[in-house]
Amino acid sequence: MESTRTTDEPEPWWGPVGLDEDTGGRWDIGPLTLWLYRSAQEWRILHRPESSPATADPMLNRSRVTMPVSDDEFTALYETKDDALTISRYSFRRAVDRVSLQPALADRPVVSRPEHPLFVPPDESVTLYLSTALWVRVELIASERLLQEVPSYRMSDTWFGATTIDGELCYATRTAGRIHLDNVPRRFHRAVTPLRVKNTAKDPLALERVQLPVQHLALYETPANQLWTQGVTMTRTEGREGANVQIRSGPPADAEGASRIREPRETTRKGLFTSTFSAVGTLFGS
Repeated sequence: MESTRTTDEPEPWWGPVGLDEDTGGRWDIGPLTLWLYRSAQEWRILHRPESSPATADPMLNRSRVTMPVSDDEFTALYETKDDALTISRYSFRRAVDRVSLQPALADRPVVSRPEHPLFVPPDESVTLYLSTALWVRVELIASERLLQEVPSYRMSDTWFGATTIDGELCYATRTAGRIHLDNVPRRFHRAVTPLRVKNTAKDPLALERVQLPVQHLALYETPANQLWTQGVTMTRTEGREGANVQIRSGPPADAEGASRIREPRETTRKGLFTSTFSAVGTLFGS
């Protein structure tokens, strides 16, 4: 087994995991707590949020690894009546001794609402640094087969579109919409996207909601273990309610020395278009 390990300072949680038979570990990743346990013919994956979706803090900056975890802790988990705890078992002829935890972007677009009103005057542009919650993938190392994928934070569902018929199901989140990179905290359960919004129309643009197409974005890691996506540019033109969307190639200039660690979930469609910055939307608590 890998050496006994408990970390207090936030550190990257992703990478290979090696466990001896009948041992386990715990990963605290933002609002998520995840356990892995290996027996002779099984891997068990247990997870639960830090608190209920209604009270969970999506910005909770936890990234802590504890290996090994005591048998008493697993016994208590198996005996718990906590409905928020999910336990999954994966059976093998003989369980491999190593798996991998890997970060991934969300599987739907993420709609961000700025915490405070933001307006872009005519013929002006602004770059916002938006962060979105990551998913945790448990994979077999040799084949890269996926065992399970868990969101570090379960965002609410929202409908985004010009009408209640013309649109798509997305995730919803709040954002500080920071315009200075130095003010963006490093959180290991979130990835940062530089979003440039250009307003070429003759009236001010109110950024009430921004739809970020994260399912079309790749994931990058810097030498300092900061996670980024490609930059995205949204251009609003005169006479149109929405904006043309351009996904830039390669890591953003702010992510110096970054390497690509995960491909987009979906191939980018040419001519992406976001329907509107003030779309009809109904939030559904999860």
